[in-house]
Amino acid sequence: MNRLKKIFSCQAEAAPHTQEGGSRGRLRALGDDEKQAKRQAILDAADGLFAQRHDLANVADIALAAGLAKGTVYLYFQSKEEIYLALHLRHTEQFLGALIERLNAAQPFRFDEMTALANEHLLSASNYLPLGACCIGFPAGAVPAAASENFQSCLTAWLESAGAGLERHFPKLPCGEGARLLNHSYAIMVGLYSLMRSEQSGNAKCPQIKGMGSFQEEALLALTRYWTQVAGIDDSPTKPQAKSQGRNRK
Repeated sequence: MNRLKKIFSCQAEAAPHTQEGGSRGRLRALGDDEKQAKRQAILDAADGLFAQRHDLANVADIALAAGLAKGTVYLYFQSKEEIYLALHLRHTEQFLGALIERLNAAQPFRFDEMTALANEHLLSASNYLPLGACCIGFPAGAVPAAASENFQSCLTAWLESAGAGLERHFPKLPCGEGARLLNHSYAIMVGLYSLMRSEQSGNAKCPQIKGMGSFQEEALLALTRYWTQVAGIDDSPTKPQAKSQGRNRK
């Protein structure tokens, strides 16, 4: 647990912005716990609004949902993009934190545990991949440099820690390849999500392939095939493909 605390200490919660004199005085009167509670309330409100819209809410709507003044939100975040990047970082911390904790345990780690964690935190979570796709598309300058650097620093540290854990459990992985495996796996999920979302919306640029299953089925199948080649796992769990083909034979 001390190791996990050290890893996750890189996500020191951003200090609230204090440009205005009056706001500065009020903010300093708050204890750290209250500041943290307000920050989390903002992220919770943004999370709830994104679940409803699958699009970025503006700062005024987020403030209303959090029960805070709009000016208070700006003490913690400079833009809606910064809010949603911080929310995506929180989602990612939940997934990689659970993965790192499991990898640090003495028991052997199986690929079906990896897919269970991915399904719980990423594939079946209503906000994770849609929000991740939005964050990737943020224009340059939409997020303050310090927030972008914090996101990159935290994500790199977590991937390196989780990657090292995977290398201990899957001896076929050379040193440094565990983090790359996780990074590529994420790219597969985001890419497949974006492709299948566009296909469902009738985008003429997307392929129409017979026998395709649901997004969760196709993502798990793609991950299984990739991990079979890279990490040397048993490729027997190809149920999503069989299930999809079965539907089409009927």
